[in-house]
Amino acid sequence: MRKLKDLSLNEKLMISFVVILLIGIAIKWKEVKKGFFKGFQNYTEQVEK
Repeated sequence: MRKLKDLSLNEKLMISFVVILLIGIAIKWKEVKKGFFKGFQNYTEQVEK
């Protein structure tokens, strides 16, 4: 695996963006979880006949 100093600028930016995104998801986990279940609720409901 290459060291951080050997990575290009684009690769460093992508890694930092992923880290920031994961931190943001961890901080707002309750809202993310609620939205995830709300989004898939339409696909998991059983339709009554």
